[in-house]
Amino acid sequence: ENHEMPLVNVRVAFDQGGWTDTTDAVGLASVTLDMLNEGAGEYDAAGISKAAKSIAASLGSGAGSDSASVSVDVLAKNLEPALDLLSIVILSPTFEEDDWEIMKMDRLAGLASARNNPRSIAGRVAGQLQYGDSYKGLLKTEAAYEAMTTDAMKAWWSAHLTAGNARIYVGGDTSLEDVLPLLEARFGEWGGDASDASKPDTVMPNVDETTIFLVDKPGAPQSVLSAFRRLELMPNHDDWFNTYMANMMFGGMFSARINLNLREDKGWTYGARSGLRSDYTKALWTTSTSVKTDTTADSISEILREVREASDERKFTVEELENARGYLLGSRPVRYENAGTLLSELQSNWLYGLPDDWITAYADNIRAVSIETAQAAWDTHIKSSPLSILVVGDKATILEGLQALSLPIVELDSEGQALEKK
Repeated sequence: ENHEMPLVNVRVAFDQGGWTDTTDAVGLASVTLDMLNEGAGEYDAAGISKAAKSIAASLGSGAGSDSASVSVDVLAKNLEPALDLLSIVILSPTFEEDDWEIMKMDRLAGLASARNNPRSIAGRVAGQLQYGDSYKGLLKTEAAYEAMTTDAMKAWWSAHLTAGNARIYVGGDTSLEDVLPLLEARFGEWGGDASDASKPDTVMPNVDETTIFLVDKPGAPQSVLSAFRRLELMPNHDDWFNTYMANMMFGGMFSARINLNLREDKGWTYGARSGLRSDYTKALWTTSTSVKTDTTADSISEILREVREASDERKFTVEELENARGYLLGSRPVRYENAGTLLSELQSNWLYGLPDDWITAYADNIRAVSIETAQAAWDTHIKSSPLSILVVGDKATILEGLQALSLPIVELDSEGQALEKK
């Protein structure tokens, strides 16, 4: 409950998403959720939009790799008609062929644009390297979209957007006593069992030694860099927060080492960051940036040096740890001004099986990290494993410099497939 503003956020969340896609239907979950807003019950897309605007509601639907959701934000006084619209969209989508033809053209145009954008290329190829030919490594293609049918969307909706796969999250200016009867009236008869499909849980590291993966983008004025490694960690691991804080000092905020080096000192980039994330699989540590083409090899050298020196001659300091801690704890309360933030965190707890006190204990877990435990976590989990280094840039300009780094170089096409050596 939050009665400071007369707003309510209702989210119907599903533990179903892109992870359910098959190799010949990549994007089906995402398309199905997007199509919910194109027509439901007696409404077409324009009708849904008009109905939402008439009650000052914002209605949205979407699917990511791990989950899907349909949500509405509305003034508390208009909660009942907003729930009416929400239930119609979830329970009675129409999946009209004409709507799909329009959306398909937009999706195909997006793919064409992605293949011409270095950042988009890097994102697609990184997924391939990080996950292989499954889960987040599956690439959306023209062939998959052309073969996709509204019957396939109906089947996915029927199998996956069920009560057994769902949870309803509500936040804002209401109470459980007030909202529960409203939800019961609209969703009480909703049926469907939970899916018995197994979620992805294991991804193997893709290299045995630090390796450069190069995608040629002729004429690119910048090189997009992404260096990553998979860790033997999950958020419920005892070392999670120690590793998290070590990453914050390395590249998790503006004043972290890698950004101060590549941006503030060298002037080679507008920004460099690193992050520690997990999903249904074990954690992935990534550092990424875009740099001027002629500094590509030197930037990689600096990243590798910073990783090494953080364990050797320039270990993390108490001052860096306190800066990171202050940043995290100082900025955290502001996030909860929006009810959606807390709902998202509760949803994550459910999806990934996090402890019940994950949210309330977060600040104490951050405070509990010492410089010794953060340093030990960095030495154990980050420095000890080989890096995959993805480079999307102008091969003609950068190859000689990359070769001088004396690291294996694997050339890939824009789909992440290895090119034959000439």
